[in-house]
Amino acid sequence: MLDAPQLNAFAVPGGTIFVTRGLVAKMRNEAELAGVLSHEIAHVLKKHHLKAIQKGAQVSLAGDAFSTALNDSRSEARAKLISFGTEMYSRGLDKSDELEADRLGVVIAARGGYDAYGLPAVLQTLQAMNAEDSAVALMFKTHPAPAERLDALGEKMQPTLDAYSKPAAAPERFTVEAKAAR
Repeated sequence: MLDAPQLNAFAVPGGTIFVTRGLVAKMRNEAELAGVLSHEIAHVLKKHHLKAIQKGAQVSLAGDAFSTALNDSRSEARAKLISFGTEMYSRGLDKSDELEADRLGVVIAARGGYDAYGLPAVLQTLQAMNAEDSAVALMFKTHPAPAERLDALGEKMQPTLDAYSKPAAAPERFTVEAKAAR
């Protein structure tokens, strides 16, 4: 967990997952945390970040070859690579990767015994927030709008969501009461 007031979660290549304190504070139960973590696990399983880096490397190599052809200096090619990396971080993954991680995340959480509506509940919380709020500005910049994500989940996953909406009795270790006791 990152000790940061912003609302965000992300995975990095290699499988490390970060969730901010701000996002955890907005969650009402463990199923919501499981939904967010499962979304990030889906990114790792599908290697979304690795594919984005590989795609960026191909673009960078093409740019480097083009720069060399124009007798550009190596330092300028490096600057382009750094610029691309910074842009990828601030832009986030492709929209299709995010929507795929939502769908797979719902299934992973549900198969783990959590309510399939955990991730959609977090998306509804985010949807109710002002996109200009500094706590969610980066998350809104790097992810599709929560309403779009909810629509996509409803369209593709409604039967799955309904089938898993009553999970096996998983103990609630992450309740509002448990958070208050900490």
